[in-house]
Amino acid sequence: MLTTGVLFSATFTAGVAEYVLTGQLDLVAQGLGVSEAATGQLVTVFALAYGLITPVLVVLTARVERRRLISAALLVFAATNLASWQSPTLLTIMTLRVVMAASTGLVVVTALSLAVRLAAPERRARAVSTVVMGVTASLVLGVPAGRTIAQHWGWTTIFPLNAALAVLVAGLVRTVLPRTAPHAPVPLRRQLGLLSGAPVILGLTVTFLWLGGYAVLNTYLTPYLLGVSGVDGDAMGLVLLLFGMASIVGIQVGGSLTDRVGPHRTLTVTKALHVLVLIALSLLGASAGAAGVVLAVLWGAAAWASTSAQQIRVASLAPDASDVLLSLNQSVMQIAIAAGAGAGGLVAARTLTVLPLMAAAGVAASLVLLLLTRHRGRSAHDSPAALTECPRP
Repeated sequence: MLTTGVLFSATFTAGVAEYVLTGQLDLVAQGLGVSEAATGQLVTVFALAYGLITPVLVVLTARVERRRLISAALLVFAATNLASWQSPTLLTIMTLRVVMAASTGLVVVTALSLAVRLAAPERRARAVSTVVMGVTASLVLGVPAGRTIAQHWGWTTIFPLNAALAVLVAGLVRTVLPRTAPHAPVPLRRQLGLLSGAPVILGLTVTFLWLGGYAVLNTYLTPYLLGVSGVDGDAMGLVLLLFGMASIVGIQVGGSLTDRVGPHRTLTVTKALHVLVLIALSLLGASAGAAGVVLAVLWGAAAWASTSAQQIRVASLAPDASDVLLSLNQSVMQIAIAAGAGAGGLVAARTLTVLPLMAAAGVAASLVLLLLTRHRGRSAHDSPAALTECPRP
């Protein structure tokens, strides 16, 4: 579907900004004259700003037509990339990434909301998968391409290229997407009120533990593979490409599996595999070699296979406020990434070897909580069809 393809392009563009630096932390650190742990905080700042600012912006822009909102956010995104290109210092880039994160949040949350509203009930998980796959595709193409560009033309080159892509996609959004009326504004008090219910709190906690654990290692995956697993620096672009391709396969398999067996079963299987792969990577350590690359690729597939299932599970906890819950879930995801990247940075400054076990602990905790809360609202979130109450234009 052309509409879904455009939404995919929008989330891909936004995803490049968040993830591209993770594939070149060593090069960015050299360019800025700071440590890799310090450059990793660029990921932390982006994720934290995304998580905290997005819910407020969703409320403030509730009356804006959806097509106009996405295209305007993309243009702001482009402007901040150009400013980052012209001001390549740690402080200025960190400040600009706050604005970049806010615009990214609007793009992703609005695109996800449209995917849920426009899709038939039996295809909602796959629609969400396709839109989320835009972010995943930024790992497949943006991260390895960003490293190659940085190695040949300098790490700041990615900023004007990303700005140009954002302008192009903004034009596609205005041209292709149909006019879509927004929902009635949901006050921030109502959003916070949803957090008073135990099922929602527990559901979002599962998200936090899972993504927080993932971010502990993902943020420092390049330094880990180079410094611990012994991967050759010239091969890192290919390794990141394979990692991203596996992530795309994982998210598609996870979306299809969610539509067939429901989010709970999907999450149970994918999280268990996620933990096992991380433990194996840790046990191999410096002797990993090629096996470390294989495990990293399998890890990418297992980690991203949980994405659509968790989105659907959280949104179905309150079908009449699914847009709000998707926004809150996105915020929690980003706060989790910020926390995971921050914790990983503190440890990475001393040693990289324990990062897989730290990540495994977070994901394992999310799996345990998922299993313990199985009895809560079982019928409400065992199937994507539970979202049939979502308003559709």
